[in-house]
Amino acid sequence: MRIKKKLIVLGATLFALAASQASAVDFHGYFRSGIGGNNKGGSQVCFQDPGSEYKFRLGNECENYAEWEFSQSLYKDKSGVEFVYDGMIAYVTALAGGDFDSFKNAGATSNNPNEIALRQNWVGAKGLPFLPSGSMAWVGKRYYHRNDIHQIDYFYWDTSGFGGGLDDVPIGPAKMALAVFETRASDRRVLWQPDFRVYGIPIIPNGTLEAGVSLIIDSANANVVQSTNKESVSPWLTVQWVQNDFLGGFNKLAFQWGQGSAANMHSQGSQQIDASSDTRQWRIIEHMVYQPTSEISGGLVFIYQDTKQLFGSSLKRWSAGIRPALQLNDYFKIELEGGYTSVTPKDNASGGGNTNTRSLFKATVAPTLMIAPGPGGSYFTRPVLRLFGTLAAWNDASQGAGIAGQSAACNAATTTSAFGCDKAGFTFGAQVEAWY
Repeated sequence: MRIKKKLIVLGATLFALAASQASAVDFHGYFRSGIGGNNKGGSQVCFQDPGSEYKFRLGNECENYAEWEFSQSLYKDKSGVEFVYDGMIAYVTALAGGDFDSFKNAGATSNNPNEIALRQNWVGAKGLPFLPSGSMAWVGKRYYHRNDIHQIDYFYWDTSGFGGGLDDVPIGPAKMALAVFETRASDRRVLWQPDFRVYGIPIIPNGTLEAGVSLIIDSANANVVQSTNKESVSPWLTVQWVQNDFLGGFNKLAFQWGQGSAANMHSQGSQQIDASSDTRQWRIIEHMVYQPTSEISGGLVFIYQDTKQLFGSSLKRWSAGIRPALQLNDYFKIELEGGYTSVTPKDNASGGGNTNTRSLFKATVAPTLMIAPGPGGSYFTRPVLRLFGTLAAWNDASQGAGIAGQSAACNAATTTSAFGCDKAGFTFGAQVEAWY
């Protein structure tokens, strides 16, 4: 009987310890999912100008996507030293694919693959006595100081990936971060990417300056076939002005320039290996989120890009868009979005034989249910449940470049595009979006 009681006590103790450990796990996530169709019959079609790196996303997302992030303190002592773990997995599947939403590629289309991926997997060390106060050392696969535009889901300053470094090192009134990332092309070729940035430099009231430089260093075995005129050390420079408390939100104005393998200015795995110094890109980004009153909120974006010989194309690209929202009560708002995208080839080779400007206009109205907005305003308040209607119109050049499954020699009798050879289309549906 005593043995039985001891086992019960031991079991209860282990259960309590396990529950205590489980409760220490910090869980975060994001997901979006929905249904949709188009006015010609069939499923939702998403509109993106050929040659553009992004699309205006409200009522214009054709996949299910989710991220699950788990954070756990691995060790912490009385002195304040702490080791923390962060991991994230994600999945993407075709929109409304069926009751059994398999993560396997089998059954998915080439345009809508079903995938599951490891997005983050890293450990950080904080409070070490030999590190500057408030700083952290880390190693692993990590989302790293990402700057994005939610309205178009575009990460314009993002070196995330496998690496290690020091974070939040104080330098006067500002902070700095230093990291080195690795992209493996093969066991005999690797791209090293040291990244140095300074942020929080005060310049005016509520305004700070951020500046950073990344260098992609191509390290290859002598027996690897490679271009003789490749840029061995490719720079990527960014300067950004961040203005907080601006019209109840914030404003970011950034200038970026990249050359060689860094000209694409994206996270790891998207570099153009063997690129020469003639491969270049520069861009200007204006991004605003505003909340001047409790009823009115929204986002605004303008981007101009100029590329030369980037993945074989030389293009001038620009886009502008606005997403205003009117809050009618604590749980309901009307969202609108209008966006215009322009892509102009700078030579015939980049334009498939012409230099005609490809243009796309997209407009969306979305009645939205939401939780009551907090002190930060309603633009980023989630979760939301939306109905949407999206109208898009494009020109001959965009049609010829393949928008919405069309082609240069579009024939209404043979095209596989949902819209035939029309240069306009309407989609509708419902979407849920949440982060937590």
